[in-house]
This record gives sequence, C-alpha cells and structure tokens, in this order.
Amino acid sequence: LIIVLVFAPVISGYDPVKPDYNAFIQEPSAEHLFGTDRFGRDIFARVLWGGRRLVSIAFAAVFFGLILGIPAGFIAGYYGGYTDAMIMRVVDGLLAFPGILLYLLLVTLAREWHLEGILNDLILIFALGFAFSPEAARLSRGAVLTEKHKEYVEASHTTGEADLYIAFRQIGPNCVSPLIVESTVRLGYAILIIAALSFLGLGTPPPTPDWGGDLSSARDYMETNPYVAIFPGLAICYTVLAFNLFGDGLRDILDPRVVER
Repeated sequence: LIIVLVFAPVISGYDPVKPDYNAFIQEPSAEHLFGTDRFGRDIFARVLWGGRRLVSIAFAAVFFGLILGIPAGFIAGYYGGYTDAMIMRVVDGLLAFPGILLYLLLVTLAREWHLEGILNDLILIFALGFAFSPEAARLSRGAVLTEKHKEYVEASHTTGEADLYIAFRQIGPNCVSPLIVESTVRLGYAILIIAALSFLGLGTPPPTPDWGGDLSSARDYMETNPYVAIFPGLAICYTVLAFNLFGDGLRDILDPRVVER
C-alpha cells in the first residue's frame, strides 16, 4: 500500500483533477482500470492520489498525538502522586469530550474562514492528533508504571542520573512496543474519520482527490454505474484493514507474553 501510494505519480498515468468530457462515466477498461467519473477523470488516478493525501494526514495526526501525549504520560507515571493525579485528571477531561465534536468544530471554522489546501489539512491534523493524545498519555503512563520499579531503573537512581533522563532515555525505549501497536490501530481510525468528514462535505473541497468526497459524489450513480463508488469504498476498507492487521501482527511480534506453539 505505501509503495503504491509513494509511486502514485508514476503508476496513475492520468491527471486526477483534469476533466475529460469525452470520457465521462466509462466502465473499467484497459485504458481506465477503474473507469471514469462524471467529469471523465480517471478513478484509478484519483484513488491513488487521494490515498497519498489521506494516509499522509493520518500519519501526521497520529505522530502529533504521540508528541502531545507521550511526555505527559511519562511524567505522570514516573513522578506519581500529585503530579500524576493532576495530569491524569486533565487527560480524563479530554477523554470525556467527544472527539467528533472537535473535528466538526475546527473543520467548520476552516471552511468559514476559507482556509484551503495545506491550512485545511493542518487543522485536520491538529484536531485528530489532539483527540488521540489522551489515549497516548494513558498508554505511556501505564507502560512507565510497569517499568519504573525494575532493577535497571534503581541502578540508574544509584548512579545519580537525572529523573527526566531516566524517564525518557532509560524507561522510554522499553515502552515503545505498545505505543507502536496502538498507533497503527489509530491510523485506521484516523483514515475513517477523514473519509467520513469528506463524505459529509467537511473535508477538502473538490476537485482535490479524496476517497470520502468521491464516495459522496458517486451516490447519484450507485444504481447505473456502481463502480464509481465501489473503488473508493474498497480503498478505504483495504487501507483500514491493512493497518489493523499490521497492528495485530506487531502486537504478536513485540509482546513478550505471546508464546509460540
């Protein structure tokens, strides 16, 4: 999936935005593998280019959520006591706030302020990353609580290492596995959210390739030319399934409690 999206400019062969009114609503063929849409645009090219944008936003959003959540979780888990209680109450408050409302609020404001292109994508990255950060904080805190009483941490204390150094350089590498697994699952969730917002008309405005937006515009052709909606829908299903299976595989590989039979 990643390789195909990276080499989309070479593989697609068509401009995903430029219309061709002599080829609108064509069935899949050797010339157009997935057919064409109502403007004659090649659906295969739009699926590839739309996937590049969508997966890039999902990766950036999850990474941003990790940057926000991991330091808070590490500090709360390592110091404990009042520091832990204060940080985790803030995290609990963020968890109680429905993430979809934040998405809708920020995306709607972006549309009202006529923010397009990279600015609209940055707002979406911020909204998704901010919503993921509480989960990252709780997960990293739990991992630190498991590790901080082990012998190598006590040895670091004995040698006089600084607390933050111990938390991030000694304990941190041993907490990476659950964070990686959770991040892959969150990638699939972020892709669904981005596609859903575009389907509702709150994503990137046309003619920018977008799986959710293409699904929305294909509703009028579901009975006569269903392939217009089938291929963007399959792309969403395949990508989400791929990241979920990848996360399950990483969990089996990185979890030391998994015993091979």
